[in-house]
Amino acid sequence: MKFFNELTLKNKIFISSLGFIILVSILIGLFTRSLLITSLTSELKKRGIGIAQGVADSSRVYILTKNRAELTALAYDVRLGNRKDMVKYLIISDNQGNILAHTFTTGFPLNIKTIVKDQDYKKENIKSINVDRHSVFHVVVPVEEGIYTIGSVQVGLDKQHIEELISDLRLVFLSFLSLVTIIFFFLSHRLSLYITKPIFSLIRYTDQLTKGNFNIISKDDLERQAIETGARDDEITQLTNSFVKMTSQLKLSTDRLKESQEKYRSLFRSGPNPIFVVNKKTFVILDANPNVTELFGYEREDLLGMSLFSLGDLADGKFVHKYPDGETVVISSKVKFYKKDGGSVFVNIHATPSEYRNEDVIIVAATDITELVEKDSQLIQASKMTNLEKMSAGIAHEISQPLNAIKMGSEYLCMMTERKKKINEDNHTMVLEEISTQVSRAAEIVGRLKTFSRKADFSREVININDCIHSVNKIIGRQITLQNIELILNLDKSVSSVLAHNNRMEQVIFNLVTNAKDAVNERIETSKDIEKGMITISTFSDNENVSVTISDNGAGIEPDQMDSIFESFYTTKEMGEGLGLGLSIIRGIVRDYNGTISVESKPGSGTSFRIMLPAYSKEN
Repeated sequence: MKFFNELTLKNKIFISSLGFIILVSILIGLFTRSLLITSLTSELKKRGIGIAQGVADSSRVYILTKNRAELTALAYDVRLGNRKDMVKYLIISDNQGNILAHTFTTGFPLNIKTIVKDQDYKKENIKSINVDRHSVFHVVVPVEEGIYTIGSVQVGLDKQHIEELISDLRLVFLSFLSLVTIIFFFLSHRLSLYITKPIFSLIRYTDQLTKGNFNIISKDDLERQAIETGARDDEITQLTNSFVKMTSQLKLSTDRLKESQEKYRSLFRSGPNPIFVVNKKTFVILDANPNVTELFGYEREDLLGMSLFSLGDLADGKFVHKYPDGETVVISSKVKFYKKDGGSVFVNIHATPSEYRNEDVIIVAATDITELVEKDSQLIQASKMTNLEKMSAGIAHEISQPLNAIKMGSEYLCMMTERKKKINEDNHTMVLEEISTQVSRAAEIVGRLKTFSRKADFSREVININDCIHSVNKIIGRQITLQNIELILNLDKSVSSVLAHNNRMEQVIFNLVTNAKDAVNERIETSKDIEKGMITISTFSDNENVSVTISDNGAGIEPDQMDSIFESFYTTKEMGEGLGLGLSIIRGIVRDYNGTISVESKPGSGTSFRIMLPAYSKEN
């Protein structure tokens, strides 16, 4: 069994087929021999009975007359005639068992005498016995005369005759078996080659595939194989053809994969932006392109194993919740990243899920926008200065009031001192307290102006939007009131906090309130259909958003201007009164904090701007 298991498939098929054919041939031969022996034996017995019956018919008279000479002559005629090879002996006896004639020349065998004496003469019977080391069929046929049995004829049929026939047939059978074996030897060999040739091809192709060689099947190989297999359409051929097609598709897919990998490497290595490959669950950096080291100052080896969050102001929630599978989206804009030397840069983050070395990863691209952010900051600062310039007269008037009070108090004290008049202690105290109050008031106005005009950064902090509204009200609220405009604050005291920056949100509210003031004044001056202007600032919040609404009863916005008001450098004011950057800057700031701004307006009736910002929660 071990030897058979070590054979090749071709030899196994060959030996199994040949062995099966030989076994079947032997079984057929044994069955044929058995059938032939049975048939010959039956035929021999019939012929023996026929011979005995013929002798019995010819010997009736001689048995009745006891004519031994004639009976002996009759027996030898049969024994020495053309049946001499078949008939071993012949015995004629009377009904008493007395032997009247026989053909034994060397003595009568004892076992024959016993058989003759004990034989039942009244019916035919056949026995197999041994006589002089010969195996014979002892055939007994009664000799009848009328209704009486007068004797019997007993014939010994030599079995050697059958064995000689079987020996001759055995030689023929062996010759036939040898011929069949030789024929099936070649047929089995061809059959094994026919079956195993495609399998050997599959094995060869598979060995080459395991070595990474996908160029094993050329166009010529495919054509030649198509010719070879064109005449056959069995399961093995179908398997081979399917394997060839699969290999061709695998080669095509591999070539495409290699091409894609080359493109990826090219984009990854030579792309204009820093690119990180980070683990999807832990956000550990697995790879980084050369631009990362150039922008942030880290060596690639230093970055591997670091968390992406250690480089910038990021939160893992943004990566987990903000991108849909398979799509590239902006995860966050204007994110501050830190360099190795402590410096900082602002970047826009794009990310997309992918697979890298059998790991689920996120491809993170960081676009350096530091210069753009700086210019944006300069525009915002310029917009502040422009607004302050517009409000300078009112601000100067507001500051002059405490200064005048301080001047009057100080002049009063100087005059009383020059005249050497004694000042009542209560009056002295009252004047000093008033001077101190007015100094504090002037300092507060200057402080608010300094805070408002300060250049804001892009950091995010938890703020209350109502505080920003109150700060703006302190700066321009009095001036608006002096222009016959009522500023109404309808603020929700329990409004949720937002993640933004105080200074930048004050800039948004300041710009919108200033625009509302201008719109109201325009209506009062042109339409003259209202006596008093009104600006309303409202806030409210729910579990998800915080809303700020600034409404006015000014001139409103024409419908054909609604789609353009947020565009840069678009303005409806006269030359020199505005650059058209206010609303564009406002929208940019609101978007930086993941918010939205919308407007509703009816020409001649007023305008309402609504800002929606995500409510802050500790899970954010």
